[in-house]
Amino acid sequence: MKNKVINAATCDARGVTEDSLAGFDSITVNAAFLITDARAKALMNQYPVTLNVATVLDVPEGRNITIKSINGKGEIGPDADGTDVFLLVNGKLTIADGSLDAVKSYYRIMVNGKLLMPASYQGQFSNITANGKTEYYPDGAFILKRDTEVDDLFVLRAANTLYYCPGDLFFLDLGLHTEKLLEKGLRFAGQRIIIAESLLDKLVSRFSEEAEILRVPDGTKRVDDDLELTSKAVKRYGSKLFVSGDVSIHEGEALSSMEYLYVDGTVKIDKDLEDAFDGLECVYDELKIIDPNLGCLSDRPMLKIGPAVLKKYPGGVRIEDCAKVMISEELTPEEIMDKLRISDCALVVCSREQEEAVNMIAEDVAMVRVSGQEQEGPGGMVDDMLGGFFGKLKDTQVINAAEYKM
Repeated sequence: MKNKVINAATCDARGVTEDSLAGFDSITVNAAFLITDARAKALMNQYPVTLNVATVLDVPEGRNITIKSINGKGEIGPDADGTDVFLLVNGKLTIADGSLDAVKSYYRIMVNGKLLMPASYQGQFSNITANGKTEYYPDGAFILKRDTEVDDLFVLRAANTLYYCPGDLFFLDLGLHTEKLLEKGLRFAGQRIIIAESLLDKLVSRFSEEAEILRVPDGTKRVDDDLELTSKAVKRYGSKLFVSGDVSIHEGEALSSMEYLYVDGTVKIDKDLEDAFDGLECVYDELKIIDPNLGCLSDRPMLKIGPAVLKKYPGGVRIEDCAKVMISEELTPEEIMDKLRISDCALVVCSREQEEAVNMIAEDVAMVRVSGQEQEGPGGMVDDMLGGFFGKLKDTQVINAAEYKM
């Protein structure tokens, strides 16, 4: 038996021939997009071809359509020429103001991700498919980067009057030259505006009504990353923080010096600091209380847990964000219940006797499997996750590609 498996983001079947199909007992195409035409479809119907595709693009036979792919950020401006172009964007596509005719010139546009366009363009395009979020910005607005902080230099350089921020727009500088900003007639629109309390009354008239406004205490500083809250960090940034990321807290002295904390993410704090943390004005998405007496093992492709691990961490072990976790049969169900906590892992392998205990302590685990025929090493992990598919394939030609032409 001879098989062929094609795994591709985009598969172009328009050039398929009988020679490329003949001689295979089965041909499987796994793709997000399949580009085909009437001739190719008719030919593939004559052979054992299985198509597992999300979207099929039918192109008129004989028409020379060029496939252009962008992985990441793309933009269409007024001067773009999309004649006979199928544009595939895996990421973010921005349509610039004044680009209505340019967009309509494309044969087709498909966006897997985010589409950003002027508000007046809503409902104007029949050639765009967006698998994700479509966001509209005010016509004539200058588009800022996703998260932007407005300071005196920004105001000094501002040449437009209307600015749009697709993420968070920060007004935290208490020394901001607000009179100059008002004099230049600057206006702002966006998803969310974070502003110091004393600046709000002066500037609120310059913000679009659709924007969410978040008021923070004067003196709040922004940290654009994950943060471990230490005395050194407080000395560097201050005692009032807006953190665009996760925060971990293990130091009581640093916590006691904080006045305000806004966390756009998860706060992880040692259990013995929980009471002190309750007294802090803090906003967060999620709170995780960490017992410092517990070990923590995370971010591993494969992890084995046996008596030696529990001996090293007598208080127990937390296991997080691992692809495959294997529980030794030497561990009793009671030890698993008392000593292990497993969360955000893809696969946990255990014995039949351990299965019930593992299910009790597992949180956000994709699969718990009873041990049997698992293989060791990376190949074994693939077999576990894919049901042994690749391990069982024989006499099979496998093609993995971002783009593939049949």
